[in-house]
Amino acid sequence: MEASIKTALSEPLQVEYRQINQPFTMPLNHYHEAYEIYYLISGERYYFITDKTYHVIPGDLVLIGINELHKTSQVDTSSHERILINFTPDVLPWKLTAEENLLACFSGPNNVLRPDIAERNKMEEILFKMIHEKNHQAYGYQTYIKALLVELLILINRQKNQKAAPELRHASYEKIYDVLRFINQHYREDISLDLLSKSFFISPYHLSRTFKKVTGFSFIEYLNSIRTKEAQRLIRDTSQSISHIAASVGFDSLTHFGRVFKSITGLSPSQYRKKFRR
Repeated sequence: MEASIKTALSEPLQVEYRQINQPFTMPLNHYHEAYEIYYLISGERYYFITDKTYHVIPGDLVLIGINELHKTSQVDTSSHERILINFTPDVLPWKLTAEENLLACFSGPNNVLRPDIAERNKMEEILFKMIHEKNHQAYGYQTYIKALLVELLILINRQKNQKAAPELRHASYEKIYDVLRFINQHYREDISLDLLSKSFFISPYHLSRTFKKVTGFSFIEYLNSIRTKEAQRLIRDTSQSISHIAASVGFDSLTHFGRVFKSITGLSPSQYRKKFRR
C-alpha cells in the first residue's frame, strides 16, 4: 500500500527552487506542522488538498495550512518548475503575526490563488530574491529571507479574497468530493468501501478507481491519514489514554492503530506523546 506520512522540517524556514524535467507524481501523501507556499513557474500540476483538487497552472500560488493533507501529481508528461517555501509560525515577528495576522491567508475556502500579471510579477520578484539569498548566503541572508517572507505574506493577504483558482470539476469528481466530505465528518465511525459504495450509489471498483484518480490517495490511505491526524492532536493536547484515543478516532484494534500511526509519523503513539506533549 502507498504510504501516507507526516513530514518534519529540518529547519524552521526552507526555500527551494526545483525544475523537474520528467513526469513526476509525489510518492507520498503527506502533511506537516508547517505552512507551505507553492508557486508554479512553468508546467502544469494537479494539486489535491484535503477534499479538493485543483488544476494548477503557471503563476498559481498554492497555500497549505498546518497539517493539511496534500499531494501533487502530473497532468501529462511535461516538465515543471516551481518554488516551494515551508515555514513554522515562530519565524515570523510575533507582533506582526498577532496584530496583522499574516497567517490569515491560510484559512478560508480557497487554497489556490491566481494573481493577475502585475501581482504575479511582484510575487515572483520576492520569490526569486529569496532563492538568490539562500544560494549566495551573503551577510544577513537569513534575516533578509524572513523579511521577504513577511512582504510576500502581506501581498498574498491582499489578494486572498479577490482572485482564486477554480477547483477541478467534473461529474465523476463531484461524487468523490461528496465522499470526501462524508469521510471527514464520519471518520470516527465504522466506514468501509462497501458502505460508501452503497451510500453513494457507485460500484466499489469504480469508487476505488475514481477516488484514487481524483485525490491521489487510496480510500484506506486517506481514511487512516485523517484518523491519525486527529489522534496526533489528542495525544499532544489531552491526557486521554492511547487506547481511548485509538477507539475515539475509529480504530477497532490498538495493535492496528499503533502500526498505522507509526507508518505515518515514524513514531509509536507513546513515543509521539513523549516527544510532542504540550
